[in-house]
Amino acid sequence: MGKGSAIASSGLSAAELSLEVSAANVANARTADFVPGRAEVQEEKGGGAEAFLVKEPDPLAEVRADRALLLPSPVDLVEEIVNQSRAAAVYRANLESLRTDEEMDRAAKALKG
Repeated sequence: MGKGSAIASSGLSAAELSLEVSAANVANARTADFVPGRAEVQEEKGGGAEAFLVKEPDPLAEVRADRALLLPSPVDLVEEIVNQSRAAAVYRANLESLRTDEEMDRAAKALKG
């Protein structure tokens, strides 16, 4: 796997974790005492990204829940829709990067003979 593929693969993994965390937040929106998580993404030296799950109580959870019309929930569904849309766009972009890298590898191999 080339460097471009490795970077794109790490981006896919980060986007996948973001989608999983958001889906869990939405699925548990009305679960008592549920603490929503968020995916934090950090840039890696040399390129790529690493994602990890963060769970901590949110002091503004009730305000966000009001905005999302779920008074008892700490999950802001509006924010989760934005998170899912962003993660899906990042996933698609990294997938396209992988496809381009594969095409470039095939073209280079064809030129070599």
